[in-house]
Amino acid sequence: MIFFKRFTFLICYFSMILFSNFVFAQTKLLGVEKNWSAYTTKLNKNKTCFITSEPIKTTGKFNKNNRGEPYVFVTNTKGGSSHEVSIKAGFNFKRNKDVIFDVDGKKTKLFPVDDRAWSESSKIDRFLVQSMRRGKTLTIIGTSTPGNKIIDTYSLSGFTKALRLIDKSCS
Repeated sequence: MIFFKRFTFLICYFSMILFSNFVFAQTKLLGVEKNWSAYTTKLNKNKTCFITSEPIKTTGKFNKNNRGEPYVFVTNTKGGSSHEVSIKAGFNFKRNKDVIFDVDGKKTKLFPVDDRAWSESSKIDRFLVQSMRRGKTLTIIGTSTPGNKIIDTYSLSGFTKALRLIDKSCS
């Protein structure tokens, strides 16, 4: 019985490593534009392109050891004609609390689910991307499950050039 459990564990462990290496091997860096990195990935013959950035500043009262890495993503959808904005907070958002997406004082509410947040429509995504193209600073304000207010600040320097990279690659 112990042998069977160990054998099963080893099979699962090595399968996970092989699968994750396969997925990451398919993701390629297109380029870095200041604070933004552009990537393309292929899974099941479907090509997806996205840009991402990490915060330049984080404030709030929380245990930094209990938080994962936060990111903002903009994914190219429909072959370059549309974009989807999303947030990965690195913590679970508190239920029924808004996530605020603030570009230079222009605030929009995002819809949180667990540790992610999205806008409610493609129309709002278009507005967010246009604001990010023109803006200097993006601030994400969210409340964690324990009730801690956390503020992540992102530089928008390089955003427009990185967006052009994914639009060209995925069009």
